[in-house]
Amino acid sequence: MRSRNTKGAAIQFLFLMANAIARLCYQEYQLRQRIHELTAVYGVAMMLADARDLQQVLQRTVQVVAEVMETKAASIRLYVPERDELVIKAVYNLSPQYLNKGPIHLAKAEIDRIALSGEGFEYVRNMAGDARVRYPQESVREGIVSMLSAGMRYKGKPVGVLRVYTAEEQSFSPLKIDLLKAVAAQAAAAIENARLLRESVQAAALEKQVQMAADVQHRMIPHTPPKVPGLDIASVYVPCFTLGGDFYDFIPLPDNNLGLAMADVSGKGVPASLIMASVRAFLRAQVDNVYYLYEVVRRINLMLCRDTKLGEFVTLFYGVLDAKSRRFTYCNAGHVPGLVLRKGEVIELAGDNMVLGVNPDEPYKQAVIDLQRDDLLLLYTDGLTDAMNFQQERFGRQRVIEAFQRGGPTADAVAQNILWELRKFVGMAQPTDDVTMMVVRVAKQD
Repeated sequence: MRSRNTKGAAIQFLFLMANAIARLCYQEYQLRQRIHELTAVYGVAMMLADARDLQQVLQRTVQVVAEVMETKAASIRLYVPERDELVIKAVYNLSPQYLNKGPIHLAKAEIDRIALSGEGFEYVRNMAGDARVRYPQESVREGIVSMLSAGMRYKGKPVGVLRVYTAEEQSFSPLKIDLLKAVAAQAAAAIENARLLRESVQAAALEKQVQMAADVQHRMIPHTPPKVPGLDIASVYVPCFTLGGDFYDFIPLPDNNLGLAMADVSGKGVPASLIMASVRAFLRAQVDNVYYLYEVVRRINLMLCRDTKLGEFVTLFYGVLDAKSRRFTYCNAGHVPGLVLRKGEVIELAGDNMVLGVNPDEPYKQAVIDLQRDDLLLLYTDGLTDAMNFQQERFGRQRVIEAFQRGGPTADAVAQNILWELRKFVGMAQPTDDVTMMVVRVAKQD
């Protein structure tokens, strides 16, 4: 009797031991699977973190994901907002025929919208029978049944979706879903970082080109005023950006004449600088062959009307000063009036000519003023009057006149005094336009 009881207890003990060993073996198997999956995720994360060739890394990612999750195929589609479309970026084990089945627009792709929502994923048990699937017949022909889609988001913005497909109906455990979501998050970060790096490289290349253009432009601006008997000349040029739209020029002419040009191009940056360069080149080409100032300006206007877009225009003040007779002939095409300071009184060199680049039939007129000894001539652009302080007050024409009336022993002293008054008024406020000035004092000839 005791022997039979001992035998039964031994059998029960062996049965319990077998169950315990089986559970341990299964737990070990699951642990090995988790380790394998986590190792795969770590490997993918390392690849994506060093994604020098992003396309190759993403291609390798879909293959690793399919192998780890034991699925038939995998793909990565990136979201293109301009087209509202999810476009194939990387694919593993899907035929070209299936990939070319047609576009997938996010607005009509309910499955992918859910995956890109806060849920982070969406599961399709049978693609042939789910009404949300856009191309069910193509899925049947491809031999794919179940699908799991994980959203790729970066800082809340949709980047794309990572999908896996199976050849038979299959469910995915929470661990498998979390694995796919983790890889999708890593891929989204890698794609965004690659985009930022690409934009940074492009921006650096563009900045280099802009700097080269700025160097060329600065060579067009006179570094020092010319020395002309009977004239004391100074200039100030303070660009707001790397490339400016203002320009001034001193043009030596026969018989001791000097051309004085001051212009302001609408807009900022590269377009304005290109127009500025073309106006300067055309002006210099014309003054060698054309005597009358109004004809020079008319030809520049025709060139601009032909070559510029609607809304692009130039204001120009161009004058010729005869240093012997002190006669100043000028044509003002929509530019801020020049100023002459004579014995404390200011004379305005205005004009009713239209800006350049608007009307090809516009006639231009010139005017003449005879300067006297100790007269001061000031030409400037509207960056001087339009400069603002922190209270959004403009420096204005009256302040320019008051600073100009203070005069100075030299033309440079006058220009620097006006600039100093401007800087005191503006303070640390951010400049919004170029500041350009030219001052000429009529002195006694040697």
